[in-house]
Amino acid sequence: MPKQAFRRDRISTGYRELRARQAEAAASAAEHRRHRTRLLARQIIAAHGPALVVEDCDIRTWYRLWGKRLSQTTPGLLISALERECQAAGGRLVRASTWSTALSQHCLCGERMKKTLRDREHKCIACGLTGKRDLVSAALAAFVRFTDVDDSKAAYLDTTASRHAQITFSEGLEEALRESTAPSQTTACGAGRVAVPRQRRTAVPSNPG
Repeated sequence: MPKQAFRRDRISTGYRELRARQAEAAASAAEHRRHRTRLLARQIIAAHGPALVVEDCDIRTWYRLWGKRLSQTTPGLLISALERECQAAGGRLVRASTWSTALSQHCLCGERMKKTLRDREHKCIACGLTGKRDLVSAALAAFVRFTDVDDSKAAYLDTTASRHAQITFSEGLEEALRESTAPSQTTACGAGRVAVPRQRRTAVPSNPG
């Protein structure tokens, strides 16, 4: 048992200075993350427009799987920035329930395939479509419809439209889903570096044409 309350302890000047420097560094890193997140949100809206659909999922599951890798730029911080930027641009960010859409469990052809969160590659046994799981889900988000945009559970996947797009764009669509074509910027190591979960790599055959 301490002889007196901790609030009555005498703190040395050196300790006070060290604590102040640590608080300043933490505040600077947090502001750097917020600034970079705002820039990233503006880049996304500039490329894809102010009307966006995101999955209304439990981000806590991601932290249990990837932990500190998400601490540099949190998904929740990015979604909040996207929502503000969409409103500023005259659009809206809407959330679609994962229970009613299950984007990661569907293919563009309409076939449903069960995947775990660790499965990062999409391989459809029905139509043969292969690609990055997240890219396929992002493509499917373009075909999410709502009976009530204020209710995430009112979202559903229009598989007829997605199948029509798959037939129309054919090989070009599959090539785009294998690897992201979005421009990326190299970020220096430090407080603003984005922590990306490590994914399993698969060999992609080169297209001689």
